[in-house]
Amino acid sequence: MKRALQSVFGLAFGILLFVNTSTLHAETVAPEELVRRLAADVTDAVRKDPELQNPASPKIADIVGRLIVPRFDFQRITQFAMGRNWAKATPAEQKEIVDQFGRLLTRTYSNAIASLKELDIEVKGTKIITANADVTVKTQMIGRPQPVAIDYSLINGPAGWKVYDVTVEGISLIAAYREEFGTLVSSSGVSGLIDVLKKKNGA
Repeated sequence: MKRALQSVFGLAFGILLFVNTSTLHAETVAPEELVRRLAADVTDAVRKDPELQNPASPKIADIVGRLIVPRFDFQRITQFAMGRNWAKATPAEQKEIVDQFGRLLTRTYSNAIASLKELDIEVKGTKIITANADVTVKTQMIGRPQPVAIDYSLINGPAGWKVYDVTVEGISLIAAYREEFGTLVSSSGVSGLIDVLKKKNGA
C-alpha cells in the first residue's frame, strides 16, 4: 500500500480508538452518533495529553491494545480482504491470518494517532445498506490543505456496531489489501501469506 494512503488510513483508523465503552454498552447508540463521539473523544484526548502526541509513547500502545479489538470486526475485515482465497485456508490458518493481520493493522495505524491533534472529523451523514444491520457513516477529515472523505462501514451484531471497512477518498481498506493478499497466495500459498504477515509483525 502506498505510504501516503497508508498514513491517511492510519488517521481514520486511530479515530476509533478512544471511547468510554461502559457508556456505549449501557445504551443504544446509532452508528452516526457513535462515530461522532469517537471522533470528538480522540481529538480531545490527543490535544490534552502530550504523551499521545509522541508516536513512540508506550501509552499509545497501551490504549490501542485495550481498545482496538472492541472497535473493529477483524474476522470480517480479514475474510473480505482474503476474498476467494479465504476458502483455501484451513480453520487454523484462518485464525492465524486474522490474528496476524489484526496485529499488523493495529501496529501500523496506531503510529498515526499523534497526528490527530491537528485534525477534526465532521460527520456528513449515513447511508443505510441494511436497516439496523449494515450502514456506512460518511465523514470528512479537515485540517489538511484539502478535506479528506472517509467512510466507515459498520455491521451490527451481538456486541453492537463494529467497523469492518474504512474507505478513504473512494479507496477501500479491504480492497487495498485484497490485491496484495491475492498476489502472495498465488505465488506462495496461504502459508506464504502467513509467513509474510509474521515477518511484518516481527514474529
